[in-house]
Amino acid sequence: MIGSWLQNGIGIEFEGGDFRAVYVRRHWNRTRVVDRLEIPQFQQEEPAECGRLYREFLRKHGLKAPQTVVALPRSAVLLRALSFPQTVEKELARAVEYQLDSLHPFEEGSVYWDFCVWKWPEAGLWKKLSIHPEESSGSRLEVLVGIAEKKAMDGTAAWFEEAGIPISQFGVTAACMIAMFWPRLQAAFPNAPALFLLNLEREQAELIGYAPGREPIWQEVPIPPESTLSEDGFLAEVKRELQSARSGLRVSPEEHPPLVICGSRTAAAAALAAEDFPFRIVPAEQLVRTSGIGAGEPGFASSPVSLAAALAAAGTNALLPLNLLPAEKRTYQSPLVHLPTYALASLVVLLAVALGARGVFQDWLYSLHLEREIQALRPQIQELENTQAANQKTIERLGLLGGTRSSVTLPLEILNELTRLLPPEVWLQQFVYDGETLSLSGTADAASGLLQTLAASPYFENPQFRSSISRTPDGKETFVIGVRLRAGLAPRIP
Repeated sequence: MIGSWLQNGIGIEFEGGDFRAVYVRRHWNRTRVVDRLEIPQFQQEEPAECGRLYREFLRKHGLKAPQTVVALPRSAVLLRALSFPQTVEKELARAVEYQLDSLHPFEEGSVYWDFCVWKWPEAGLWKKLSIHPEESSGSRLEVLVGIAEKKAMDGTAAWFEEAGIPISQFGVTAACMIAMFWPRLQAAFPNAPALFLLNLEREQAELIGYAPGREPIWQEVPIPPESTLSEDGFLAEVKRELQSARSGLRVSPEEHPPLVICGSRTAAAAALAAEDFPFRIVPAEQLVRTSGIGAGEPGFASSPVSLAAALAAAGTNALLPLNLLPAEKRTYQSPLVHLPTYALASLVVLLAVALGARGVFQDWLYSLHLEREIQALRPQIQELENTQAANQKTIERLGLLGGTRSSVTLPLEILNELTRLLPPEVWLQQFVYDGETLSLSGTADAASGLLQTLAASPYFENPQFRSSISRTPDGKETFVIGVRLRAGLAPRIP
């Protein structure tokens, strides 16, 4: 069961006019009594007032609707034992229902009932209990049946509903007490053949007897008014009931089974001890304290029933689970009821974070992959870069050589063309070539005809005088002519 390692339980009893509640918390295998609530003479209060006090008790500890067991007193419930063949295990509920009317004095259909199968002890205990082999062969199912009148249960449930107190289970006081003490008694006294419990908490003593495979004993011994437990009459009555219980559980006369004493009047029960007393008296606090529950706290002696119910609510008592509260009236909210929601929300958040980080993570992995690839190719890349640098230098040198060749060849061609065009009486004194234009300066007998001569050449176009013509002392004309090379003839120098 989810949350079985963490369980809150509250046990309630209301016998004797007082309302008592005990809050128990179980964490893994450790159980602790956290707090108690007592409302004296609660029947004189309005249900709403009792409910208000109880809800304050819950809020004090951060509880809303924990597992809550109400221990029904002997006056409200009947306990019966049945035995069935092993073959009816699958139809056990129907088999119990067939015999139900013979187990109670109420009208047919007027009761709530529940049953559970006895938890058998280990093999070998039957010989100690002097049980016949045929009874312990394992071919029988021993069943405990709890029966309560519907009218009484509906009235009790209506009071809790009116008070606003959520209830999970109407348990049986005897079953809760047996479940609390029997495992601890077996741990402290492994050879104990049976459990005898005397609860001196109320105005009448409550006697419970239990032995595996036997119908439990549950009786009340009235205490006379204005008397004490030391009175011979009462002690004699208790001893007679104890002897009758021994016989009912078939305990050997040589045995001295433990007698657990609990309740607020345990000190006076010391008068029961005598040399001929066939029981071994064990204080309830001794058994419960050894289990680590902390029963030595104040208030344990006055509320053993509510403590037993709280332990059953907390899931520590797996023995004799009985619930006489109708299923539609049961209320319980586990402290881990929202755990699936929290888990799913956490999972969604983790998925969202993972999805958001996925891109970054993938980029990081890809960058690592690229870095490894780059490192692997780095020698080849370096070699390629060196080759490219050498090729670039070679290209630059070839371009320089090509430009030099072009820039040298073309002026020679131009000079050759000028030599062919210009008349013999023309003297060139200066020749300036800048790649696209020529600047010619010199002397001639008649400079004006030079423009037409240059324009007729396939090399030149748009010849112009850049300065006015002047004469030398010997009668020659000086000129400065600028001319452009025709398109396609200018060299491409890088």
